[in-house]
Amino acid sequence: MMKEHDYGKETSNVSLTGLRSLSTEEPAGGHVNTAFTADHGTEFANSKAKEVEAGERVEQRPLCSKPYAGMSKEELLQFSQKPFWVGLRWAGFITFWLGFFAIVAAVIALIVLEEKCPEESLDWWQTEVIYQVYPRSFQDSDGDGVGDLKGVSSRLDYLQELGIGTIWMNPIYKSPMKDFGYDVSDYVDIDPIFGTMEEFEHLLGIMHEKGLKLVMDFVPNHSSDQHPWFVESRKSRDNEYSDYYVWVDKRDCNTMSCDTSCSGNQPQGCPPNNWLSVPRGSAWKWDQTRQQYYLHTYLAEQPDLNFNNPKVVKEMQDILLFWLDKGVDGFRLDAVSHIHEDTDYYNKDEPPSNKPNITADDYKYLKHIYTLDLPDTIERLREFRQVMNEYGTTAEKHIFSVNEVYITEYTDVETITKHYDVADMPFNFDLIGGLGPECHTGACIYGLVNTSLGMVPEGRWSNWVLGNHDEGRIASKMGGTYESAMNALLLLLPGTPTTYYGEEIGMLDHGSITFNETRDPRGLILGPDRYQEHSRDPARTPMQWDSSEPSAGFSTNPETWLPMHPDYKTINVQLQVMIDNSTLNTYKALVALRAKRSFQEGDLVLATPTDNLFAFSRNFKHGEPSYLCVMNVGYEAELYASSEDVTANNEGEVVVKYGTRFKIGDKIKIDEQIQLDPGELVVVEFYFY
Repeated sequence: MMKEHDYGKETSNVSLTGLRSLSTEEPAGGHVNTAFTADHGTEFANSKAKEVEAGERVEQRPLCSKPYAGMSKEELLQFSQKPFWVGLRWAGFITFWLGFFAIVAAVIALIVLEEKCPEESLDWWQTEVIYQVYPRSFQDSDGDGVGDLKGVSSRLDYLQELGIGTIWMNPIYKSPMKDFGYDVSDYVDIDPIFGTMEEFEHLLGIMHEKGLKLVMDFVPNHSSDQHPWFVESRKSRDNEYSDYYVWVDKRDCNTMSCDTSCSGNQPQGCPPNNWLSVPRGSAWKWDQTRQQYYLHTYLAEQPDLNFNNPKVVKEMQDILLFWLDKGVDGFRLDAVSHIHEDTDYYNKDEPPSNKPNITADDYKYLKHIYTLDLPDTIERLREFRQVMNEYGTTAEKHIFSVNEVYITEYTDVETITKHYDVADMPFNFDLIGGLGPECHTGACIYGLVNTSLGMVPEGRWSNWVLGNHDEGRIASKMGGTYESAMNALLLLLPGTPTTYYGEEIGMLDHGSITFNETRDPRGLILGPDRYQEHSRDPARTPMQWDSSEPSAGFSTNPETWLPMHPDYKTINVQLQVMIDNSTLNTYKALVALRAKRSFQEGDLVLATPTDNLFAFSRNFKHGEPSYLCVMNVGYEAELYASSEDVTANNEGEVVVKYGTRFKIGDKIKIDEQIQLDPGELVVVEFYFY
């Protein structure tokens, strides 16, 4: 019976005796492997005999005399000393190390010579501090009581000493000054109250020599009613300029519902709808000559331009190019949310906002769903941005743009994102609108900052503003004690800061301006009993340079366009320069600190706030210094409790402080020694380990 094995298919007749004799045969050379003896061969053959009978076919297996155990140690040593093997070893050794060093050299060459992707650098508008100059109030050079361009030129060294890199200047165009420059009668000329075009060009030249940049205020939504375009437009319905503004027929009360308060008026009847102007009252003004209503989002002397007319769009683009050719570095675009409105005028009454304690003529009385941030507005802004981009490409420089956009409860994230798409940034007014007596705790400020940063689209740049010419001063909202803490908030959070003139010394609102001294039309329109509710004059008083008579170094004229704040003898630049820990010198130190990479590019970590303390750290990368900023924004002293998430290190060095018992350079224990009184501030440099 044949048993099949798994060695292959080729078979032969093999005798068991032959198998044994083969297994015990000495190998050539006479060397016998003692590990495999004849006895072992016999046992192997006998075990197989039990399974295979004589004559049975089995698969042939490789036969050998004994397994080869290799050369002995003595033989290996004998052969290893022969010249051939010695040379072969040396050749392999040399070849290996030559190859190794060749690979190392090649890798080094690739690292050194390979073209590297450069680190993405920040643009100038991201690294610099913007300083808002309100020209009427900054410096008077000719004694007429009104600031001017020569006055700005004379103060450039001061701005450089502060560490400022960019000046944003409010409108200086020719204007009747009904709204102090925001009612433009000539977009390509300088109003004589500020100077001449030659003086503007001189100012810009000096600024560029000093490395400073200029951002102009561009007012596209409306012009003055004294602009030649409007003068011509109101003459006729069919001339070249007839469609430059938003003209609409009165409401037809025979076919449409009309308010009884106006339906009987002749000849104007009722306006097209219920839209309100920002100062208050109807946004429509009847023009007797043209026998139509025109739209004015602001004053009646500021008619809205018609951006549905391609000629108007082209005119405004050409104005941008005019100033770019002069050499300006960017634009702040005023009131851009209003550029377009729904054109179904008769059927688009805006719904009430239902806000408490608001009168029916107040702008806040309505939800402005047909007049704010419409899709066409975004497209016009995109076209403005394209003009700047194309000019910047040719000039090989970036043209900066920032949009004035007030975020309301009706503004969604999508709209905010769109404004980031058509400008470098929209102004962030969260701190302006949020800070004050109702938000005077660390927890509240934490919420403002956290929410604001959450609204910035991925990959875009944030910015911060504490005050401007339309809002009350931060030192009056929070109290003068807290000015330096607020400046630290402005300057050390991630993003571009904009400082309103005078914030660096803690200027306050002038709350004692009388009705007869009031110049702001928003106050005047309310009369002597209510003018202070909406007047912006208190935040616009002249800059306080020193304690001298008659006008604090602002002017030689005792009669300035707005009265000087009476505290100018104790709050001024000259005095604070001489005090080490003054608001002014703390501001300078904060600006200098902001130049560090940890503040320019680093991460932000917000500490858990308390009623009194708001704190955060800025961290770039290991090996670079990190910074902890702690401020007391409350009303009671408190000891800071350190968090590993914020510092991960308990030791640091004081680099900036306002108030406090610390000195610059002090080494402190972070979780043991930062005890701050209200309004005090400390910035500590530390390293992550």
